[in-house]
Amino acid sequence: MTEERQVDSTAGTDGTTAEAAVSSGGQTAEEIEAFWRNRQSGVDRAHNAEVAAFKAQIEALKAPKTEVVAGESPEAARIRELQIQLDEANAARQAEALKNQYPSAAGVLGDEITRLSPEKLAAFEAFADTGGGRAPMVDPNMAGRNNSAVQGPEAKPLAEKSKDELLADLRKAAPIIQAEAREGIYR
Repeated sequence: MTEERQVDSTAGTDGTTAEAAVSSGGQTAEEIEAFWRNRQSGVDRAHNAEVAAFKAQIEALKAPKTEVVAGESPEAARIRELQIQLDEANAARQAEALKNQYPSAAGVLGDEITRLSPEKLAAFEAFADTGGGRAPMVDPNMAGRNNSAVQGPEAKPLAEKSKDELLADLRKAAPIIQAEAREGIYR
């Protein structure tokens, strides 16, 4: 039994549709691979053309907007360009001064620091200097440990204590350890 398959003759990308109309029984593996490579390269070319068009649009949007005034002399256009550059340099200098004056705000805001007024930046800086106005986070699942009852303020390292000192420490700690065990707190 010979199986023949018809391929859509309009499926070619570059106008060569004669290859596509051939039955699958008459084509070699190389011919089929060449056909699909050609078809895929057409898709790749279309994709690359779209990417190039998008890149051109991005570059056009990134280009500095300079208005061309009809009848303007080249010197006036150059003066306007220099004025724009001067304004950008002043803005950068102002941003750098604000970053130096308000380092905590600059660390959080970055380049957006120029959008806030100096009063708001000073308030933010004061807030950051006080620690954010919050108490430090305490994990409610961690039991507080007070070892001052076991070891005095001038505690000796365990390796330097004698047997009698260690036994005295255990006797002092026994009631505390037993109370904690009754409450379900284990060290």
